[in-house]
Amino acid sequence: MRQYPGGPPVPPYDNAAWTLPLQMGVACDEIEEAFEAKLEKIDAVPFPKAPAKQGQGAYVLLNSQVNASYAAVFALLKDKAETWRTTATVKVKGADVPAGSFIVKNSPEVKKALPALLDKLHLTILDLDDVAALPKASLKSPRIGLFQSWRGNADEGWTRYVFDDMGIPYKSLHNADIKGTKEKKADLRADYDVLVFADENANTIKGTRPGATPGAGGAESPMARMPRQGSVPPEYEGGIGQEGVDALKAFVEKGGILVALNGASDFAISEFGAPARNTLTGIDRTKFFCPTSILRILVDNETPIGYGMPKEAAAMFVNSLAFSTSSPPFDWDRKVVASYPEEEVLLSGWLMGEEYLTRKAAVVDTKWKDGRIILIGVRCQNRAQSHGTYKFLLNALLYPEAK
Repeated sequence: MRQYPGGPPVPPYDNAAWTLPLQMGVACDEIEEAFEAKLEKIDAVPFPKAPAKQGQGAYVLLNSQVNASYAAVFALLKDKAETWRTTATVKVKGADVPAGSFIVKNSPEVKKALPALLDKLHLTILDLDDVAALPKASLKSPRIGLFQSWRGNADEGWTRYVFDDMGIPYKSLHNADIKGTKEKKADLRADYDVLVFADENANTIKGTRPGATPGAGGAESPMARMPRQGSVPPEYEGGIGQEGVDALKAFVEKGGILVALNGASDFAISEFGAPARNTLTGIDRTKFFCPTSILRILVDNETPIGYGMPKEAAAMFVNSLAFSTSSPPFDWDRKVVASYPEEEVLLSGWLMGEEYLTRKAAVVDTKWKDGRIILIGVRCQNRAQSHGTYKFLLNALLYPEAK
């Protein structure tokens, strides 16, 4: 349905696709014919119980394919548990353990905390006596900051919900926390290891005029202050400005990880010069149209941001991006983590102009100087429903240390 013959499509009121099994990474078979079954009504959902004798080895191993493993690891890291991630798929006790699985030294503190944690999260773990032969990289408890602009951002709120729900420690950061003040220059690396920017317009983040090209203008722009309506106190106006951009660059240069979710990737590309570009920029809606739909992506799950993911997954496309990457300059490196296939991209919803997505990247892991910029060009934590792609964000938070 188009607004007029040959014109742009009429967008739906909300999502064109929900399809929760796809969002949550749950295999679901459609039964097309009626059948009879002897069923019994139950009063509560019976969760699987963890085996009674778990956590007896010198080390415990948690599977990276399970989101709850990440919640358990965050809880254990709070108690300074010695932790690693496997760097390749390995066979342990006859089973293939996926890359990125967590190895935790079973110290007295871990032994004390583990039973209640496993019971709460309904987790099954593997006991190990020796991990010397396993390929692994160490992991430390990350100090996480989540940017919260004064413009109000639903995706930032949903990101906070996910963090709170999974017990992920973080601090909310506003403009002044990023760019510093006249009295105190910002040193983000001294306080944080990972900074997360939720889905937001690049100009809103920086505080340039609405409609400006991403990266244009800055704190010096006459329209840098953008109150939503009427006058507001100065501390609630604008964005992080050029001072904030410079502080973020220093943060990454010193080894910090900047995570850009969906639209925030445009900010990272325009301000940092990351070796990627959004190929959907400027394409007319009569040629490409995809209103909040679920698309098929192919994932490299042997690389850190893809750890624990299936090789083929479903991702929420919400005003999202399609990256074309280029050969990086000498101080950059980049790795495509997830990309759109050559055909049959749409899984649920509405997609016009599939050819603009095919073979383009959806998630890119870039390295700049001593730090990293993670471009996640889909809504991987959309409304706290897309559990099937949470791991793109979770892996960015728990990025293993370089050997």
